[in-house]
Amino acid sequence: MIRVLSCITEQHSIPLVLLAAAVCALGSLTALSLLARARDEQTAVIDWRWLVAASVVAGAAVWSTHFVAMLAFDAALPVEYDIGLTALSIAIAVAVTLGGFSIVLYAKAPARGGAVFGAAVGSMHFTGMGALNAPASFDWDPTYVIASIAIGVTVGALALRVFSRAKGWRAVVHGTSLMCLAIAGLHFTAMSALTLTPDPIVLLPLDRTMPPAWLAVAVAAVMVMIIVLGLVAAITDHHLASRAVMEAQRLRAHVAELQATKRDLEATTANLTRALDAAAEASQAKSQFLATMSHELRTPLNAIIGFSEVLKGELFGPMGDPRYKGYVNDVHRSGKHLLSLVNDVLDFSKIDAGHLTLQEDQIDIGETLATSLRMIEAQAENAGVILDREIAHDLPILVADERRVRQILLNLLSNAVKFTQRGGHVRLIAFRDQDKLIVQVADTGIGMRKEDIPRALERFGQLDGELNRKYEGAGLGLPLTKKLAELHGGRLEIESELCVGTKVTVTFPVERLIGRAAAA
Repeated sequence: MIRVLSCITEQHSIPLVLLAAAVCALGSLTALSLLARARDEQTAVIDWRWLVAASVVAGAAVWSTHFVAMLAFDAALPVEYDIGLTALSIAIAVAVTLGGFSIVLYAKAPARGGAVFGAAVGSMHFTGMGALNAPASFDWDPTYVIASIAIGVTVGALALRVFSRAKGWRAVVHGTSLMCLAIAGLHFTAMSALTLTPDPIVLLPLDRTMPPAWLAVAVAAVMVMIIVLGLVAAITDHHLASRAVMEAQRLRAHVAELQATKRDLEATTANLTRALDAAAEASQAKSQFLATMSHELRTPLNAIIGFSEVLKGELFGPMGDPRYKGYVNDVHRSGKHLLSLVNDVLDFSKIDAGHLTLQEDQIDIGETLATSLRMIEAQAENAGVILDREIAHDLPILVADERRVRQILLNLLSNAVKFTQRGGHVRLIAFRDQDKLIVQVADTGIGMRKEDIPRALERFGQLDGELNRKYEGAGLGLPLTKKLAELHGGRLEIESELCVGTKVTVTFPVERLIGRAAAA
C-alpha cells in the first residue's frame, strides 16, 4: 500500500490524477445509469440498445481514466504511444465490458459479470501499457501485477453485485463508488509494479507512435463522448421518467374512474336484483290471488249457468211473464261470458307457474277448423258478419292439444266477428307452406294502428279503455292465444290497418306435422 501511495504522490501529477478520478466517476455513473435503464423491472425485458450504450461508456471511461493517469505519470524519459495498441486497448475495454454487462442482465449473475468487467479493466490496462514506448527497459513485479488483477476482478464483482441488489439512486451511487475503486485500484497497483530503467540502446519507433500531446487530444475526444452520452442519457431518462409519471397518473385516474363505475354498477345491480325479486314476488302473489279467486268464482258461476239453463228450458213448467225468459237468457249469457274470463285467468296462471301441460294427440286439423267455424256461426249471424273459408283439402295431421287448438281458433274467430261491422267478412284460411302449417283469420273490421299491436298483445290490454267503451272484453284473448301457440312451438303474428281490417297468422312448426299416409 505504501508503495502504491508513493507511486501516486511521487511519480504522478496530482491535478491530472484528480482529473482521472473525475473522469472515472463521471463515466462509471453514466454507465451504471444506462445499465439500470437496460432492464425493465416490471416486464424483465432487456433493451440491448441501453446495454450497448452502457458498455461503450464504461469501456471509454476505463480507457480515458487509464490514459489521463498515464499523462499524469512522470517517467523522466521521453515517451510515445503505439497507435495500434492504443486503439486496440479501447476496443478491448468496450467488448469485454459488454460481455460482463450481458452476464449481469441476461444470466442474472452480477458477481460473475462484475468479475468479467474487472478483467476488462486489467486487459485494457496492460494492453495500454504495451502501447507505451520509451528508451528504457520495462521491469514488472509479478506480485503487484497479480494484486492489481485481483483488485480489479474482486472489487468489480462487488460493485455490480451491490448495484444489482440495491434500488434506486443508492444502487447507482454505491455501484459507482466501487467501480471507481476497481478501476483506480487496478491501475495504480499495476503502475507500482512497473520500473523503468533508462537504456540508450532502445530507440523509439517514430513511424507508428503517437506523442503525449496527441494522446491528450484523443483522451479529450473520448471524454467529450462520455459527457455527451451522459447528457443524452440524462435527458432521455428524465423524459422517460416524466412520461412514466404522467402515464401512471393517467392510469391511476382511469383506475379510480373504473372503480367508481364498478361501484355504481354493483349498486345498480343490487337495486335491480331487489326490484326483480320484489316484482317476481308480486307477480307470484298476483298469480296465486287470481288462481284462488278464479277457483272461488267458478263454483257459483257453474250453479248460475246450470240453474239459468233449467229456467231457460222451462223444465218445471212455464215461467208466466215473458220478460222472465229474457232475464234468464241475459243471466245465462252473462254467466257463460264471466266463466270464459275466469277460465282465461286460470290458464294464464297455469302458464306463469309452468303448470299448463298439453294433452297431445294426432288431430285432423281440417275437422277442427270446420268445427270451430260451426261453433262461431251463431255469433256471426247475430252480428250480421259473413263467414268465409279457404281451407286446403290436403292438410296434414297435426300433433297438438285439440282443446287448446280449438281455443286458439275460437278466440281469433270470436275477436274477428266482434270487431267487424255488420255486413263485413271474416275469412278462415289454412294451408301448408313447405315445412309449416299456416292458419289465418282475416277480417274487414275496424283494424288498428301498427303501434297499437304490441299493446293488444299485452294482458288486459284495451285499445278502447273508456268505461263506456263499445267493445266488451278483458283483453285476455289475444295474449292467451299467443301463449298457447308458443306452447305448441309455433308463433302468432298480427297485421292490421286502421279502418281496413286485421289478419292474424298462427304458424305450427314442421315437427308437429304428419302426412296423412304416414298417420294411417
